Amino acid sequence: MELSRYKLRYGGKSQNIFSLPERAHLSGAEQMMCALLSRSRDGLEILDTADENVLHLFLDLVSENELTGFVLETIYLLKLEPKIRALSIDHHGTRVDLMTLLTRQSGLEAIKFQKFEKKFLEFLQLTRELNSQIVWFKGIVTSRLYYSSPEYRLSGDFDCFVEPRYFEDLFKTLYLNDFRVIADDTGFCNQVGVGPVSAPADLFLAPSPEFVPSAVCGMQRNHWPLVDIKVNPLDRGLKMIELDRFMRNVISIPWRGTTFSAPDLLDQLLITLTHLEKDRFLGWKQLLDVKLIAEKINETPDLWSEFARRCQIEGVSTACAAGLALAVERLKLQNVERIISQLEPKNSGFLRRILTFTVTPLFYWNASSFLMLLANAQMSDDSRRKLRILWSSVIPSEAFLKRYYSRNSISGLLLYLCALPVHWIVLFLPGGLTRRTVGRFIWSDKQFGVD
Repeated sequence: MELSRYKLRYGGKSQNIFSLPERAHLSGAEQMMCALLSRSRDGLEILDTADENVLHLFLDLVSENELTGFVLETIYLLKLEPKIRALSIDHHGTRVDLMTLLTRQSGLEAIKFQKFEKKFLEFLQLTRELNSQIVWFKGIVTSRLYYSSPEYRLSGDFDCFVEPRYFEDLFKTLYLNDFRVIADDTGFCNQVGVGPVSAPADLFLAPSPEFVPSAVCGMQRNHWPLVDIKVNPLDRGLKMIELDRFMRNVISIPWRGTTFSAPDLLDQLLITLTHLEKDRFLGWKQLLDVKLIAEKINETPDLWSEFARRCQIEGVSTACAAGLALAVERLKLQNVERIISQLEPKNSGFLRRILTFTVTPLFYWNASSFLMLLANAQMSDDSRRKLRILWSSVIPSEAFLKRYYSRNSISGLLLYLCALPVHWIVLFLPGGLTRRTVGRFIWSDKQFGVD
């Protein structure tokens, strides 16, 4: 699958439509990242032609993505230290060799990791009664299972999943330990301004039980990483079809005298690839995660057939094929060509190449416009499911209308006369427009968990 042939677009207000260049057409700094993250001598000739500007940009890339420790380990493994020491740049008025600068940055990242690690262990103690219900994913898991040293893959926050039925218990635990909701930020609660948010139960009101809010609740505490709580492992707005299977397969990871729960190997890759698609395939850390997890699966190649089945069941085959193909092209991931061929769309005509990754990957019924959701459904692997859910949401149940729009204050014909037109506004218009118009008059701006 040639991802460079597709057009991509960020969600939200972004009108920037772009393409991902092939590796040979990347900037010099990005080609250096590819060469060193892939741990292959193929492409290392870029080190012979890199000028000072390229080296500055490379150092910025490594630092921004906090992958310096991994890069340094690569340099030692490939015996590149003399070559890297021979490269120098002007650093605050002094010539400093690249090896020294990378070593310094690696030390800073190691210190940052130790601070994060201390808080993570404290967090596990704070939430120990819910230990079996909280599932950790992304960097927290990947760094400890697939990197030779966990400080080589830093996380900026605590990413965790909890089933909706346990969400309020987790919220209360955190609240009693001085964590507070990040208020009025739609990035952490997509229902702000387009629905009721005065109680945790409000967040799970939807016109179809298959809709699941992905951006539910971010919580923060002074001098702690942000806690990003998800109620959908794949973070795409729809309930995971095999959520029961996902929970049965959860593994327990012993760590520093305690344990925490994580998805199994295949689900970790599934989650990483869907998050990479959501970020429009631009994250170096996520792409490296994909490579390392896929290499682990390659140790037991028979697992790939089960991975393909899960992708097809959840309707994310195209996104997973694209992420794996990018890891092959950029980071020299090997032995995945067969699974990519199995997952990639068979009809990649002009319209699909233009729209597949330009429409929003998130199926939030109260955030994106109805037309955008229709476009999402038409370009998705799970098109029939999404169209069925969407059309069933046009005339929702009376119970939903009462709770979402009237706080159970009206019912019967009056409810439909008053609430149904408002529901259509929420369903058909973008969330940003609803917030600036009818939303501020219907729902209180008082968010639960805000003092």
